[in-house]
Amino acid sequence: MFSFRKSTQTQILFEHFRISRNLGIISGFLLAAIGCSILLRMFFMAGGNYYWVEDGIDVIFAKSTVLIIKSAAWQASLSTLISLLIGLSCARALYRRNNHWMSKIVLSTSFLALVVPSSVAALGIVGVWGRNGLLGTIGGEMTSPFGLWMVVLAHAFFNAPLVLRVAFSSLQAQPAYFWKIAAQRHLTTMQIFKLIEWSAFQPLILPLSSLIFLLCFTSFSIVLMLGGGPNVTTLEVSIYHAVRFAFDLPLAAMLSILQIIICSGLILLSKPFTLHITSPTANKGTIVCRSDHGNIIAKTTDYIWLAIFFILIFLPLIALFYRLDLTSGLSLFNQKRFWDAFFTSTNLSLLSALISVCIAVILIHSRFRLVQSGNLILTRFIDFSVSYYLLMPAIVFATGCFILLRDFISLFDVAFWLVLMANILFSLPFITRILAPSLERVLAQHDKLSLQLGITGIRRFSTLTLPALHRELQLVLGISFAFSLGDLSVITLFGSQNFETLPFYLYQLFSRYGASEADMLGMFLLVYIFMAYLFFGFVFWCFRKFHTLDRVSLLNAYTR
Repeated sequence: MFSFRKSTQTQILFEHFRISRNLGIISGFLLAAIGCSILLRMFFMAGGNYYWVEDGIDVIFAKSTVLIIKSAAWQASLSTLISLLIGLSCARALYRRNNHWMSKIVLSTSFLALVVPSSVAALGIVGVWGRNGLLGTIGGEMTSPFGLWMVVLAHAFFNAPLVLRVAFSSLQAQPAYFWKIAAQRHLTTMQIFKLIEWSAFQPLILPLSSLIFLLCFTSFSIVLMLGGGPNVTTLEVSIYHAVRFAFDLPLAAMLSILQIIICSGLILLSKPFTLHITSPTANKGTIVCRSDHGNIIAKTTDYIWLAIFFILIFLPLIALFYRLDLTSGLSLFNQKRFWDAFFTSTNLSLLSALISVCIAVILIHSRFRLVQSGNLILTRFIDFSVSYYLLMPAIVFATGCFILLRDFISLFDVAFWLVLMANILFSLPFITRILAPSLERVLAQHDKLSLQLGITGIRRFSTLTLPALHRELQLVLGISFAFSLGDLSVITLFGSQNFETLPFYLYQLFSRYGASEADMLGMFLLVYIFMAYLFFGFVFWCFRKFHTLDRVSLLNAYTR
């Protein structure tokens, strides 16, 4: 009943899903047109004031630019080295302890680093390592809350959990007989590391290093809040100062082009690396045969590394609670600026999450149909249109929009829509990579059934596809919401007293006054993100219950 000949099935699918393919192609052209038009306008702006062969090279290799690149490269190198050291060591310790509940707690809570806003993380880092921080109150001699090491600690806060999750997954993928042979041969800890663990880690070193280096080299929010001066800066911060304070648009355009060139080279290095955010999972009941499991030195070392991970990741979040002054902090909710920023951020985040997920579903669906029809050129084009925004950092995009549109419209009048567009475009690459494997699998499973039952379009998505992807959709909606709610890059260029978001308001409190209000706002952002994730889960639960009867009636009608 459900069998088609291959040629007949391909022809039916080609004709039936023509609209889906065309929607994805049109969306891809729009995404590519936006990015290319911004890039071309920056080239014209830079070329209008600098001759590319002489003056352009002079600007790129100017002493100030070289110092910026050296400063960014040095802090990115330190951040990458420390993130890799902590992440790999903790993954090794966690796997060697082979404790299900410990693994579950560490892996689950380390996911917080993927959704915590950078402004909140900076607040927590200062709450631990600053002069009046948590460690300072118990007798520790703390340094200035600004500078190189504060930036490095903040970058390690975000990147060490990523390394841990990927490295732990790689250790889980090693065959079980490796560990059995090592136990039978009574291999030492160093021999196990050389023969098994390093072999699992080695393929990850280059792509992980290039990815983390790229994230730290292009860091904006962390460096802006914790850098503390020109000695710790990045190209993105320099672009922001060139536009916001000096209003040197040609210089900003030249630095933006230089940033894109550097990002392109780093992404080429990290291209073989595929990020699986939803993995790994703790294996319940799995026994790992290791001869060094009970070694006292190995056990002590493991717990030391896990303690370091706890201090680095969880202590900043705990410090927010510890430093919280309810008496002064609650005054935040009496301020009109807070509620204006709250409603602005909520509108931005909800719209960004819904629109970006819808666009991602359209693009993935179109790409899947193009692969079925054998059109590799348009398939690669859709991949390029989404991945293009990995090459262009957010502040570069904001600068390009400023240069492109300033002669035609009042940018501050449409700041809301520019920030919304930036949030959508820069969350798309991550959403599509998370959602694509599951959505393509569900589409392949339901094709024949939906054609036989005559279920198409929105009805097929709501009846068959959406219930099968409720967990993945809840995840991507939560990540997109958190990304938009915590973004501090584009809003710094277009923000004003008439247009503020919660992170922008937090930055104002952090840099000027109101430590208690800043702590309260940081806690509010964390709780708000968590509640939004639960809300999306509740909505999908209600939706599944509502459509269960519809699916049952359809199947009953067909079986009759």
